[in-house]
Amino acid sequence: MISAWTLWPRVLVIAIGLIGILWGVSEFPMFRRETTISNIARRILAGDQFKSEILLNQASLVERVDKPATCRPLTLRSAAVVRLRIAEISDNSGLAPGPVRTNLAVDAIRNSLSCLPADPFLWLGLFALDRSAQLSYLRASYQLGPSEGWIAVRRNPVAFEDFDELPEDLRSTVVQEFLRIVEMDLYDEAMKIFVGPAWDMKELILSQMGHVSLRQRQNLAVRLDAAGYDVIVPGTTLKTSQ
Repeated sequence: MISAWTLWPRVLVIAIGLIGILWGVSEFPMFRRETTISNIARRILAGDQFKSEILLNQASLVERVDKPATCRPLTLRSAAVVRLRIAEISDNSGLAPGPVRTNLAVDAIRNSLSCLPADPFLWLGLFALDRSAQLSYLRASYQLGPSEGWIAVRRNPVAFEDFDELPEDLRSTVVQEFLRIVEMDLYDEAMKIFVGPAWDMKELILSQMGHVSLRQRQNLAVRLDAAGYDVIVPGTTLKTSQ
């Protein structure tokens, strides 16, 4: 005969097991949504270009995970990345109007940063969504992620677009970041920045190119030459004529 002293521990173990099973069942739908959003966010950061229809289908999932009751860094960051990408899509995409998408992205980014503030990419996203925003957002991005190449190629064109509004120290930081992009052998990305948002600052950039190795200057010059730009990169022999 089983005594009460022997029975109660067994009952307690069974009860705890049942509670765990019920908790797992209740949490599984949220876990699946979070996994889906995290996978999409990872692919966005890797450069995948999702069609607006796909992001539109996932918008409802984001709404369910971007305001959890507790601080869940990966979930909040993934939701913010997806919201940011949705905000960047053109207005003829079938998504919500531009201002609505922007406000949702800003809210999602702020939620994520409130949970994990040391995120240079999201500080950049917050600055990019509102060019009248405080320069402290851009500063935070540079301070927290000064050398990450994948962030630099996104941040540098944004910073050059507002170059005239930046204080002298940030201007220097932006130019030095461009040089680092060249030094990381990201020549195609550097060329797009140089002939795009940085074009008005080309003389300033070229005056600093002596800090870059000759091989890397030559590689950049080759790409500019192939694209038909009339630019002399210091120390190289290539000069194009458009």
